[in-house]
Amino acid sequence: MKYRSFYKTGLTVSEIGIGTNRFGHNVDQKEVNKILSACQDNGVNFLDTANVYADGRSEECIGKYLKNNRKDFVVATKVGWPNELDKGHGRLSAVNIHFHVENSLIKLKTDYIDVLYLHKWDEITPIHETLKNINILINQGKVRYVAISNFNQWQTALTYNLAKTVFDIEVIALQSEFNMMKREAYLEAEELIKYVKMNFIPFFPLASGFLTGKYKKNVIPKGSRGEWADHMKVMFSDKYYKFIGDLGKITKRKKITLPELAISWLLYYENITSVICGVRSVEQLKMNIKSANLILDNDDLKQIDDAYSILIS
Repeated sequence: MKYRSFYKTGLTVSEIGIGTNRFGHNVDQKEVNKILSACQDNGVNFLDTANVYADGRSEECIGKYLKNNRKDFVVATKVGWPNELDKGHGRLSAVNIHFHVENSLIKLKTDYIDVLYLHKWDEITPIHETLKNINILINQGKVRYVAISNFNQWQTALTYNLAKTVFDIEVIALQSEFNMMKREAYLEAEELIKYVKMNFIPFFPLASGFLTGKYKKNVIPKGSRGEWADHMKVMFSDKYYKFIGDLGKITKRKKITLPELAISWLLYYENITSVICGVRSVEQLKMNIKSANLILDNDDLKQIDDAYSILIS
């Protein structure tokens, strides 16, 4: 496993990170233990969770394993996604941040969080209030670093500027969806994050499963996300299937899988510290690890970009 560091920090993480939104949902504790043990065996140290994943059970599952293995992992969790416990207050208000961070520390069975993401922009709470409370948590040693998720360009710029100039806090990363097929969030923020040296953490590297190749024209696998996820409906069209076909020419030539291509492509971006890959089994984890060691040449990268240009035309 290879590692990358967040800019302007002492924080180093594995190129492959583990998305844990299924832990406690359809991945039980026994399987979680197997996955996290395999992470240790293979040098994967970056865990991505959130206070709302599986109604908090994701953090609980991780905590049960971390109790005796905390030093081996860098743990990122989140606060600020809409949930039933935040009624009557802004999602990123001081009272809610304090409440959820304390809860997360208990569930994770740890006394510190390596990276705390602000999960979603709060239209109610002034960002100054949010950052003031984050600063208190950092000074208390409960949070090491802060990052943001699903913020647009102006929200990112405002948060970074206030954090840096008023509280001397580095916002170390922006996390949003980014993959070979869906690039808007990264492209919107690219110039800004490069200028201020903020890292980017992509989620949905496989486009909610579409980049696995399991979706065929007029065929949606039973039990898949495509059966219920409204945001995927736009993908079930000829131009998206053509894009998959164009990528298939590369995978066939290189004798690799489509998921391996998708993950290795993201790691060609120098400001991407780690690719967050959701896993439900040790087998999926090992496939993701293999992807980090693949080599793509300039012709491969150009062919991918050419296919994308046709997709969005």
